[in-house]
Parts: sequence; C-alpha cells; structure tokens
Amino acid sequence: MKDQTAVQDEKALLGVLQGVAKALECAVNQHTEVVVHNLREPESSIIEIVNGHVSGRSVGSAIISGPAEDKAFDTLVASKAAAHPNEVRVVSNYTSRTGDGRALRSSSVVLFDEEGVPAAALCLNVDMGAIERIQREVQAALIPSVLPPLPAPRSEGNIEDLIEEIIVSALEAAGAPVDRMSKTEKKAAVAIMHERGLFVIRGSVERVAARLGVTKFTIYNYLDEIGAKRS
Repeated sequence: MKDQTAVQDEKALLGVLQGVAKALECAVNQHTEVVVHNLREPESSIIEIVNGHVSGRSVGSAIISGPAEDKAFDTLVASKAAAHPNEVRVVSNYTSRTGDGRALRSSSVVLFDEEGVPAAALCLNVDMGAIERIQREVQAALIPSVLPPLPAPRSEGNIEDLIEEIIVSALEAAGAPVDRMSKTEKKAAVAIMHERGLFVIRGSVERVAARLGVTKFTIYNYLDEIGAKRS
C-alpha cells in the first residue's frame, strides 16, 4: 500500500499534467487533442482533455475508448511494460486511428511509479485527415478560406458497451460457438481481449470466464501462457 507522501506526490503530478494540458490548449490547433490519463482508474482514466472532438472522448472516458493501434497504450498492457522505478517513457510520432478510421499522428509520455507500474500519461493526437483536407481546400482555392465547422463528437458509448464490443469481437474471431470452442480457440480469444486492453478493467476476468464457461483461474492460466502481464 502506498504511503501518504507517495499518494500526495502522485496527486500533485496529475495536477501538473492537467496544468500542462490547459496551457497547450492555447498553443495547439483545433485538430490536436491533448489528453491526461490517471492510469490508476482505467474505467474513467481521462481527467483532462483538450479538443475531445478529435476522438469523441471527454473527461471520465475509459482508457479502452482510446485510438486503435495506440503504441503507448500497448506499452501499458503488454508484458514488456515493466519499467524502472519512476521511469518516464516517451513514445513519439506514431500513427493510431480513431473509431471511425481517421488517421492520427500521436505522441505519448507514460510516467511510472516507484514500483515501475504505469501511473499517468500525457498524450497528443493530431487529426491528420482534417489537416490534409484543409491543405487541399486552400491549395484548390488559392485564397484563405474559413475552416469548416467541427464534426459532431461521435458517441463512444459507455464502458459496458465498450467491454461487450471487445468480448464479442474476440469471440467472433474464433468462428465457432463458445460451447464448441477448443482450449486453443478460447486462449486465442483471450489474447485478442488482452491486446485490446480489456483486462486492465476491474472485474473483466470474471466476466470473460463466465462467457467462456471456465473459471477465472483458467483465464489467468491463459494469460500466463500467452505471456501477459497481470494488472
């Protein structure tokens, strides 16, 4: 259990990151999203966000609602995520995608605690599609133009919907009803769920075990066999 000083230090760090995000709001354009995550609360990890229309997220959104192909997020859920105490890990200039398929240019800073566990993150996501569209319009017109209105934020659904979507898509990949799935197929489905970060959410192991008709210890065994790092 963390001592009171460590808890206070972590709270102060999150406050600093929130302040940085608010400062960046004055510097970035409307197509650049700035996000601060409290990784201790994966079900509602976002504590500050600027230009949330880029990904359709808001304060209180879950970490699993983030962009696909997010390398910084992969760092958190992969077995290689173990870090040195108080490490600061930067993953910069990579491509991720929104839920509706738009390409994002992303960079993230992940901060680890004294035990090497990810505690907080600051992420920037630039909507490259929007910027390229504006560039084409300006080039075609050869005169300054008014920017088009921002798209309405997409509905991300609640965390229950996100969890269900991850489970269903993983089971569908097996191509067989659950009661006819082999151990190998069930383990493959668990691997897909792990890659999408499902098991950082509290209670997900029990939920998946019930859907697969196995015990939670079987799910833990599957995770051990695929080399997953337990939350």
